Amino acid sequence: MKKNIFAISFVCLLLAGCSLKEDVTSSSMKETYYRTPQQIITGLNGCYTNIRNIYNNVKYFAVTETQSDIIMTNGTIASNTNSYFMFSPSKPEYGATMWQYGYQGVMRANAMAAAIQRAYDGKYITKEEMTPLMAEAVVLRSLFYYTLTSNFGDVPFYEDEVVGEKNDSIARLPRTSASYIRGKMMAELKEWVLDKPEGSLDWKPTNAGGNAQQYRCGAAVGLYLGGKMALWEEKWSDAIDFFGALEEIYGNGKGNPENALAKYPLSDLVFSNRQIAESIFEISNIAIPFGLTVNGTLASYCEPYRSTTAQDDDTEEEMEQASSDIYGAGSPNDKWPGVGIPELGADARTLTPFRPTERFYKELMPYNSTDLRRAKYDEEGNEIEGNAGYMAWGWVGYDPADDRTVTAPKFRFFGNLGISSSSVAKDKRPYLGNKFWCFGMHYTNDSNSPRVFRFAGALLSLAEAWYHKEDYDTALSYLNEVRRRAGLETLTEGSFQYSEQILAAIQDECARELFGEFQRKHDLVRWGIWYEYVKKYRGSEANVAENLRPCHEYYPIPDEQITYSGGALDNKEYNKYGL
Repeated sequence: MKKNIFAISFVCLLLAGCSLKEDVTSSSMKETYYRTPQQIITGLNGCYTNIRNIYNNVKYFAVTETQSDIIMTNGTIASNTNSYFMFSPSKPEYGATMWQYGYQGVMRANAMAAAIQRAYDGKYITKEEMTPLMAEAVVLRSLFYYTLTSNFGDVPFYEDEVVGEKNDSIARLPRTSASYIRGKMMAELKEWVLDKPEGSLDWKPTNAGGNAQQYRCGAAVGLYLGGKMALWEEKWSDAIDFFGALEEIYGNGKGNPENALAKYPLSDLVFSNRQIAESIFEISNIAIPFGLTVNGTLASYCEPYRSTTAQDDDTEEEMEQASSDIYGAGSPNDKWPGVGIPELGADARTLTPFRPTERFYKELMPYNSTDLRRAKYDEEGNEIEGNAGYMAWGWVGYDPADDRTVTAPKFRFFGNLGISSSSVAKDKRPYLGNKFWCFGMHYTNDSNSPRVFRFAGALLSLAEAWYHKEDYDTALSYLNEVRRRAGLETLTEGSFQYSEQILAAIQDECARELFGEFQRKHDLVRWGIWYEYVKKYRGSEANVAENLRPCHEYYPIPDEQITYSGGALDNKEYNKYGL
């Protein structure tokens, strides 16, 4: 049986190959160790572990995407507690993981900021050496607080180094306004990144040149975080400043959106492409046979059922004994066979998959849409030019009975959808498309690189900010650049009867463009429409209808943490619903 050899020194990779040699868990040796730039870098590396621990888990996809209006699951209750809103203070589910690693990350970032300042004050490093290191610590701390406030709302806030005499007071901190925290982080990001202090982080794309192989959270990540937090706080001019800086790095210059995406093809957006040029923040995995393996498991929940792996409790041995590259088959006696897909291979383990909601596949990106993001192939088996494959009703492959030595592959609908033509495909729920698939996956070892922040998201954010400044022409120019790349018609003010419809168009385009990229729930909450949309578009699902409450827009603070705080923390919103 094949086995993966895990290279321990690389397990803490966040993106593109950064080797983490030291895991900083406290301020130990702070007086004697963190004195050179290289020593400080090893300390900063410890912060990246916690980012992976939160984001590189299929449950975080459930938190951000299946708790929304565009993606759902038909899985069992036991395995989908986060998707079905079965969390509470006493059963926080993935909330416990987000809390643990979020605050562990805050602690480490704070410790390194203090160590950097100490090294500079002690004249062990120069100002030129200190500035980019401190900026990186600020970006990392901002990312952790952004994640915490987006998922929990008001949370405890501190920037002190955790040392013995401060432990008790930090443990007993109450909730701090998320608005205050975001304001504090925005100010720090402005000082250390946006204002370009001399010698600070280079303004370059995340995956530019050699940076792609030794990735660090650079200026681009900090600028995106500053812009998103400005949107949360309705600081529209600040959002334009932060995202406008990203235009200078990724686009044609600030305020010039036309053709800004022309150099970033849609075909790059599939997660199997690593370190793409448009990426600002992604979680890179890697799998080298008999070598380095840093995996996620998302693809196992996004691919069509493999015909021999429908049971969630299959063992790896059972998998290898039942190899098959037939996906999406109906029942054994069904007249609708599956599709042989050599690219996906015969060794993948597929589990109950996430699927698009009716709102997404019927309204936002229907089967007959001209949207180039919709599917990879048309019914004649032609690859759609420039596409990204967000959904799949079928694939160019083989009938199970084909003699592949003499038969060419052609487009076939997946058998368990029970369709044979486009006339009925529009009414059948597709699978998620090859944007999410991992080709040649062994068992559940997904080596893809899911995207979290991309330049297209910055353009849509600029559209939103300019809309709120009532400059509708400019707002539409940013919206249209995203639509243009997707092959959709451009819009003018004359396309809308009311100005509010422009905002709705921007919000719908966010659903389409950023589909499955860890954004949707947070955006719906930020817009104040989360509960309304989930109830409207998911309320017919029994498990959602039974469990959904308005308080679920944020996760509760785990009861265990309430106890640790001595009662300083609370879950008043959950208490209102008896949870």
